[in-house]
Amino acid sequence: MLEAIDRGQYPVGGLIPTELELAARYDVSRRTVRAAMRRLTELGAVSRRKGSGTRVETRERPQESFQQTLGSLGDLVALAAATDRDIRSIGTVVMDRKAARRFGCQPGSRWLRIAYARASTKPRSPPLARVDCYVEESHADAVSDIKKDRRLVCDMIADSYGVIASEVHQTVAATVLPNEFAKPVGAEAGSSALEVIRRYLDAHGRLFEISESIHPVGRYVVTSVLKRVGNPGTAYGSATRSSGKTKSRA
Repeated sequence: MLEAIDRGQYPVGGLIPTELELAARYDVSRRTVRAAMRRLTELGAVSRRKGSGTRVETRERPQESFQQTLGSLGDLVALAAATDRDIRSIGTVVMDRKAARRFGCQPGSRWLRIAYARASTKPRSPPLARVDCYVEESHADAVSDIKKDRRLVCDMIADSYGVIASEVHQTVAATVLPNEFAKPVGAEAGSSALEVIRRYLDAHGRLFEISESIHPVGRYVVTSVLKRVGNPGTAYGSATRSSGKTKSRA
C-alpha cells in the first residue's frame, strides 16, 4: 500500500478502496486489511473518518522503524536478522566507577567495545540506533569476525564458549542524542532519543555482555503489558508482571 501511494496509484486527497475491495485485490482477509490501515494511519500516510472512508494524506513515504516483540530471548534474533551492523570502531575499554554503576559491572573490569550503527535492511530507511556493545574481555575473541557475522553477539559467545544467555535485563529511559552519536544515525544532536541498556547474564547470574542503544525519537518504541497475578485483592505492587514489547511508530 505504501508503494502504491508512493507511485501515485492512490493520489493525495483521494480515497483508498473499501476494506472488501482491498481484501479481494490483495487476496487477504478483512482483518489483515484493517491491521494494514491501522499501520498506515500510525505512519501518517492516511486518515480515517467514520462515514467518509480512508483518505491519502501524503505521497512522501513515511520513515519506518523496527517492529518486534520482546517477550523472550529468541525475539532478539529477529532484530539481528532484519538489520545490519555498520561497524565504526572496536577497542578495549576499562570501566571506571561511573560506567560500572551505570552498567552494573565491576569497576576496573576490561571489556571489548564494539561501536556501530544498527541499520535497517529496508530501502530508504534511516539507521535505527547507535550501539555500543561490550563483551567481557575473556570472551572477546568470540566476536573476531563480527564485521561479517550478523548473529547476536550472545550467540557468537555461546558457540565459542558454551556460555548461554539465560536472562537479559533491559532498562529503557528517555535521553537526548549525544553529539558523537548524531551523525551515524542521521539525526540532530540534542534531540529526543530513547536509551535501551541490555545486560546479558548466564545461568549463574554472571554478566558477560552489555549493550547500550540510543534510538532517535520515533524509530523504536517500547510498550509494556501488565498482567494481574493471583487474587484481584492483592496489592498492585506485588501483583503485576510486565513483558516488554516494541512496536514501530512514525
